[in-house]
Amino acid sequence: MKSQIYKWLALVAMLVGLVFVVTNATAKKPVKPPPDSDKTKAECIIFTGALETMLDWEVVEGCCPNAGPWPTYAMTLDLPHEDDPEFRYSYTGPGQLFINGYRIGKDSGYKVQFWSWDWDTEIPGRGDVFFELYGGDVVEDKKSKTLTVSFEDELPTLWLYDHWVADEGCCADVASVGYVSFDLLRHSDPDNCP
Repeated sequence: MKSQIYKWLALVAMLVGLVFVVTNATAKKPVKPPPDSDKTKAECIIFTGALETMLDWEVVEGCCPNAGPWPTYAMTLDLPHEDDPEFRYSYTGPGQLFINGYRIGKDSGYKVQFWSWDWDTEIPGRGDVFFELYGGDVVEDKKSKTLTVSFEDELPTLWLYDHWVADEGCCADVASVGYVSFDLLRHSDPDNCP
């Protein structure tokens, strides 16, 4: 009789143990919340030359690629026509900015993009531009937390949206832009913005 009771107790203990194992295996473990994506950091970004930062737009919140990734930024573009340097493609005003280092094969440098409309809420139209350039000589000073990129006689691409047909996603014109030179300064401490 005692052996019968022990067998039943062993069976019950095994079933209870199995319930705990199954419950533990299927229970949802607490998940760490993702980092707060709304937290961004401000930095100082200044362009001089063919691209120039407009006054009081040097301090930028949430740029590239740690948020946004394209904050509102105001800039002046002054780009020569490839055949007639006296003819200029010009734009002055706010837009959105994306900048970041890149590596393609053995080539590395910096990518600069600027467009004149809010990508999330607006459709480009007459007078809007999209500027893009890959290249530059990058110098990073980790001690002072600055990055300087010098673009010397680089050939950008400029799209003009005067003939853009939004429904078709068509017909931005590629401008005949000549070579440009400008400098980009990126400083992680906005309080030390020159």
